Amino acid sequence: MTAKRKITLIVYAPALVGDDNRPVAVVHGMERAFPGLRMEWRVSEDGRPIALPQRDAWLAEVTKDGGFPLVCNGDESYPVMISGWELPAGSSPGGQAQFEVHAQLPPDAVGVAAVADVLEAVAGSARAYWGHATPFRASVDIARQTRNRPNDLEPPP
Repeated sequence: MTAKRKITLIVYAPALVGDDNRPVAVVHGMERAFPGLRMEWRVSEDGRPIALPQRDAWLAEVTKDGGFPLVCNGDESYPVMISGWELPAGSSPGGQAQFEVHAQLPPDAVGVAAVADVLEAVAGSARAYWGHATPFRASVDIARQTRNRPNDLEPPP
């Protein structure tokens, strides 16, 4: 799936603390909400999928610095991915760090049918304040319409 062919889901939640189990809960929620989905792979530094036979234990072990690394379904022809990280206090509304979770879904009929349930499950599992699910093309259009650069004389679309 190319960058232009995906639905991006982002939720913003309270920062992770201690042995917070929300990363595991988020992945479980996504699996429950997306029919047939199994997120039991990670991606190597060279981009290869690596199976995670003990995924939940691995996630608990690698959750640090306010987030968790990318977990995926292992299908390079139909990728579904999720990861999370800390948004520092200085970059967050209200000056408090947040847990930011990003997921990518395919824009086909199955992905579109599941997106509302996935957003609800991921947001609920993360205890999110808010979130959104946006097709890539809409994200580009929104960015072009809201840009505010002083030297940009071209009007937004």
